[in-house]
Amino acid sequence: MKKVIALVICVLMVVAVFAACQAEEAAPAAEEAAEEAAPAAEEAAEEPAAEEPAAEEEAPAEEPAAEPIKLDIGLYADAAGSYYDLLYEAMDGCAKLDPECDWTIDYQLGQGTATEQITAVENFITAGYDVICVIQNSVEATSECIAKCEDAGIPYFGLTHDFSSADNCTDAEGSIAFDFVQAGKYAGLDAAERGIHKIINIQGVLGQGSAGGQSRGLLLGLEEGGANLGADVEDILINERNAKYDGTQDTEIVFWGAGEWIADTAQKCMTDAITSLGPDGFDGVYVHNDPMCEGVIAAMENAGLDPKDYWIGCCNGREISWQWAKDGIMNLDCNQPAAFEGALAYQQVKAWAKGEDYRKWIHPYLTPYTEKTIAELEPTMIPCTDIDKFLEMYEAGTIDVDINSPEVKDMEAYAGK
Repeated sequence: MKKVIALVICVLMVVAVFAACQAEEAAPAAEEAAEEAAPAAEEAAEEPAAEEPAAEEEAPAEEPAAEPIKLDIGLYADAAGSYYDLLYEAMDGCAKLDPECDWTIDYQLGQGTATEQITAVENFITAGYDVICVIQNSVEATSECIAKCEDAGIPYFGLTHDFSSADNCTDAEGSIAFDFVQAGKYAGLDAAERGIHKIINIQGVLGQGSAGGQSRGLLLGLEEGGANLGADVEDILINERNAKYDGTQDTEIVFWGAGEWIADTAQKCMTDAITSLGPDGFDGVYVHNDPMCEGVIAAMENAGLDPKDYWIGCCNGREISWQWAKDGIMNLDCNQPAAFEGALAYQQVKAWAKGEDYRKWIHPYLTPYTEKTIAELEPTMIPCTDIDKFLEMYEAGTIDVDINSPEVKDMEAYAGK
């Protein structure tokens, strides 16, 4: 038993010695590991702590969209006519494409009297319209209407026909009209260059301004082109066929008629002219718009005459005339789209409503063309009767109908007034 106890004690002593040796070996290793870890800890302490990711900035709140400009507009036209309809459709169409505009346009038509123009404007005023736009019957009626609008504090805009001869013309807020004198000049110059000497003149509605302007331009163009009219231009305009010719003239307006802008009336005028003059009594016809030209061509064909045997000049430039030019029937016309006027009227009214400066007295530009130039010019011309196409091109910016275009000219007649 004593031997067993002694043996156990020996075993325990061996185990203790072995454990002590293992501890001594582990201590230096631990110290070395601690020494190696210390510099890394120091470096980590010296490095700045990683920055917390910045909180995302809140996006600024979007400003609420401005309220659209709400206007009730009275638009009056002296008489029914496709030209006036197209002007209205373009003006209304441009406004509808503009999110800044919330417009209602009340389009009304008269039957060609000054009294109707004045009454329509009075009714617009009484109804409390914000803006009044008018295609006039006469300058005198317009002068009275401008005064009524000024008294009521409602802006008056004139369209299509020039009223610069009115004493109070600049009391209006704007006027848009093609330069009809220039349109007539284009025709007169072309006729003189071609040696046309006996001309029938089918005018629009007398007294509106555009008819007188075209007739004046025709005579000025003939004169500038070297034709001898045998009398002063103003004397011819005042007296028409009763002008005091001096006997030297080689070129004359042999017939004056008023087709009132419509085909049927113009056809009757042309029939009367052919009956009066005979087929050899004229060599050219100047017609103040394309619908009347349709009547003129019909009258010539009904009389057994070939329109290609005569010079035909015009101002309007509708798509039908582009084809006439290609066919050699139309010799001179001017692209004069009503839609262009409508787009400019929209721009004037909007600028007025926003309190912005804008060009008040303006001529949209004309593009003259002949049977020789139509093919080249057609791709650049503004649609006249296809309003959907016009608005598509307007929205795409492929036509120049901007009020600030250098091609749009200021009306000289308003300068200094």
